Amino acid sequence: MSGDESTRPQNAITLMTRSRDPDAAQRSVLSVAAALPWALSSVACLLLLAGCSIPLPQAEADPTRFYVLSTTGAGTAPAPAGPVVHLRQVEVASYLDARPMIVRRGENEIGLREFARWGEPLDLGVGRVLREELLARGATGAVLASGLRTAGLRYDYELGVRVLSCEGGADGSVLFRAVWELNSSGTKPEPVARGDYRAANLRWDGKTESSLAAQLSQAVSGLAAEISAALKK
Repeated sequence: MSGDESTRPQNAITLMTRSRDPDAAQRSVLSVAAALPWALSSVACLLLLAGCSIPLPQAEADPTRFYVLSTTGAGTAPAPAGPVVHLRQVEVASYLDARPMIVRRGENEIGLREFARWGEPLDLGVGRVLREELLARGATGAVLASGLRTAGLRYDYELGVRVLSCEGGADGSVLFRAVWELNSSGTKPEPVARGDYRAANLRWDGKTESSLAAQLSQAVSGLAAEISAALKK
């Protein structure tokens, strides 16, 4: 190997080492650091503009509607000399405790109308209408609602009602059934009258829940008529 060939790699390394400029490298680093805030701010602006261009979801109105039972409005004034009735809290079948209105699709299938709800618990609604109907029919002088009875108030009869069904049928039928019992007052109450009322000849349009609420109100009115007849005997 000649002397020139032995020194060629060493000369190449020396040239590469000499060509490196520490000041230039430092200037490159400083220029990148100076440009970084501007680049980040630009990216932030782009993201902000992109966010502004995305439409925000619009608030939608709640489609839920609420319904209550109503009285028929027909009848006479309460009878001042009529008997005083203590109406115990109305009992309802457990599946009727749900606030959504119910439409029965079959013997063992029901549908809950999630956007059509009772505005009050069904037991309170039935008790309210029943009390108003009994008074309006002149069958009683006063109806003491459950929870209002005190030791100083006397009554002649105690009325218990249990609602077994209160819904519409998918075929347009109205399904309302209630058993009731009228007992005498005193330390040893005795049954005076009882009944198993089933609404008949009532239909709703099968579509609008307001129609169903109106027909179930008629059913409760029919129950009140049956109890009133027993009170007048």
